[in-house]
Amino acid sequence: MADTEAFDAFYKDARGRLLLQTYLLTGDLPVARSAVREAFTIAWHHWSKVGARPDPLPEVRTRAWAIAQRRSTARPWHREKGIDPEVARTLEVLDDLDGTPRRLLVLSETEGTALAEASRELGVTVEDGARHLAVGRAEYALQRGLETPEAVDASFAAVAASLGDVRWPRPSILRRAGTRRRRVHTVVGVATAVAAVVASGAVVHDDSGTATSLARSVEREGAPATPTPEPPPSTFGTDMLLDAQQVGSVTGTGWSAEVDDNTSGDGLVVPCQQSRYADVEGLAGYVSTFTPTGEQGEQGGQEGQQDAGQRVLQINELSRQAEEADATFDTWRGWFAGCSVPRTQLVGTYDVTGVGDEAAAFVLSTAGDPGTLLTAGVARTGDVTTVVAYDGVGAAQDSREGVVQLLAGAVDRLCAADDSRTCATTAEARSRLPFPVGETPQMLDVIDLPPLGSVDQPWTATRPVEASANDAATVCDAAQFSNLTDPLTRTFVVTDAGLPDTFGLTQTVGALPDDQAADDFVGTIEGRMGSCVSQDLVTDVTPIGGADFDDGRLLAWRLDVRVDEDRTVSILMGVARVGNRVTQVGFAPTGNQDVDDETFTQIVTRARERLAAAP
Repeated sequence: MADTEAFDAFYKDARGRLLLQTYLLTGDLPVARSAVREAFTIAWHHWSKVGARPDPLPEVRTRAWAIAQRRSTARPWHREKGIDPEVARTLEVLDDLDGTPRRLLVLSETEGTALAEASRELGVTVEDGARHLAVGRAEYALQRGLETPEAVDASFAAVAASLGDVRWPRPSILRRAGTRRRRVHTVVGVATAVAAVVASGAVVHDDSGTATSLARSVEREGAPATPTPEPPPSTFGTDMLLDAQQVGSVTGTGWSAEVDDNTSGDGLVVPCQQSRYADVEGLAGYVSTFTPTGEQGEQGGQEGQQDAGQRVLQINELSRQAEEADATFDTWRGWFAGCSVPRTQLVGTYDVTGVGDEAAAFVLSTAGDPGTLLTAGVARTGDVTTVVAYDGVGAAQDSREGVVQLLAGAVDRLCAADDSRTCATTAEARSRLPFPVGETPQMLDVIDLPPLGSVDQPWTATRPVEASANDAATVCDAAQFSNLTDPLTRTFVVTDAGLPDTFGLTQTVGALPDDQAADDFVGTIEGRMGSCVSQDLVTDVTPIGGADFDDGRLLAWRLDVRVDEDRTVSILMGVARVGNRVTQVGFAPTGNQDVDDETFTQIVTRARERLAAAP
C-alpha cells in the first residue's frame, strides 16, 4: 500500500512539469503526452528500484525525454493550427539550440534545478554545465529578443499556459499497465529459461522417477516462479579486462589495477566521457583503472618514470547484440571526437585497422600547469565495446602506439572468451580526417582551437548564421560569401577573460557552382593579397603557409597594419578550397593573446579538413 500511495503522489506531483519539459524539448505535444505516460508506466514496473531513490524524477525524466525524441517529428509546431505565435517562436528557438544547452535551460527555467544536479543528470561536469547553460541562455534570449531574465521566465510560462488542462489517466491505470508489463517480461524470461532447459536436455523428475515439465513443478509447489535478474553471460566478466602485467609489458612500467562495475560515483571515468554508460540498455560494464607503482616493467622502463598523476584506463561495455554495440562504439567515438572538456584541443584522429570489427584512436591536449595529453582508443568486437586511454599529465608526446597495442590486447581477451567475436591481427593507426561533430560539421568547432596560454577560460562559439557579411575577410581581400550557396559564418571568442571586443576568430564557408569557380574564388583572394602592399602603404602582407591538394589548396597570410608611428596591429587570415566548397578564417589577436604563424596555419588546415570530412 505504501508503494502505491508513494507512486500515485509522485505521479500527480510531477506529471505536469514533466509534460511541459518534454514538450519544450521536442515541440511535439502528442508525442510528449504519450512519452510521459509511458515513462510513468515503466517507472511503476521498476518501482522497487525507482521509488527507493531520493528523487525518482530524474530517472523518469530521462526515460520520457528519450522516448519523445525517438518518436517526435520535425518541427511539428509549424503544422499545428491555432498555436500561439509566441509559443511557436519559443519552440523554434529552443529547437535551434544544441542538445545539452537546451536541456540545461529547460531544467533551469521549469524545474529550478541546481546547476550541479542538472549537470550530473545530463552526464557533464559542472564546469561544462555552466558553460552550456550560459551559451543556451544567451542564445535563447538573443534569438527571442528578450532583454531581461523576467522576460525569459515569461516566455516559458506562456508555453506552460498554452497546455491548458491536460486530461491524465488515473494512477491506477498506469499501475495496471506497469504490472502487465512486468508480467510480460516475466513470461518472456520464463519462456527463455524453459527453452534453455529443453535445449540443454535437462529434465526434472518426480519422486517416482517420471519426467515432468517445468510447469508441473511450479504447479506442484503451489506458487508461480519468481523471476531473478539475469546475470551477465559467463563469457563476460572482470577477467576480460587487461591486467597490470599486460599494461606493463607495453609501457615498460609497473602498474596496479583497481577493477569495478562503475556503479558508484558519477561514473565518468575517462576524460571526455559524458555519461556512465554509452549503452544505457547494455547488459554489463566494467572499468579498470591502472596507476603507476614505480616498479620497473618487463621491457626495462625506468623506475619512477611515470608520474602519479598518469593513468591507464579501460572500460568494457557488453550490449545485447552487435547492432547495439555498433551504436555504443559510435557514441564513444563521438565523445572523443567532440570532447567537451574545457581548453581541450583535438590534436589527431586515426583509423585503427586490424583490431576487432572497427576501431579508432584520438589524441587530445588539455591546457594546464602541467598540461595533459590524452591518447584514447575505442574498438568494437561483436557485442562488446572496449575503450583504452592513457591519461598523461605533463606528457611530451602521445602514447598512440602503446594504446593501439593495448586495444588489440583488450580485443583478443574478449574474443578468446567468445569465438563469435573478431580478434586482432596486425594493429595499425593511420591518420584520417576528423569525425564530423556538431550541427554544422563543415565548420570549425571549439575542440579544433588551441587554448590561449595565459587565459584560463575556454573558447566559446556563436551559433552559425547566414553570412550576409564576412567578418573573416581583411581590408585587402574584401571577400564576400553572401552570393555563394549555403554561406555560413560563426565567431569564436573567449568570454570572462577581460579581452577587448576586437579579439576573436571568425570562419565563413560557402559553395560555388563547380570546382573551377571555387578555385577562381580562391585565386581572386590570392591576387588581392599579393597586390595589397602596393595599394595600401600602411599594410604589410606576409605569406605564412600554403599547400596544394588533389581536391583544392590552402593559403595563409599575416597582415601588419600600422595604426600610427608607435603601434602596429596584426591580423591573420587563411583561405582553403575543397572541391567546390571554400572557407575563410580570420583571427584578430590582442596583446600577447596571439598564435604563431605555424599554429594559425594548422587552424586553417583543420578548417579545410572539416570541410572535406563533412557529409
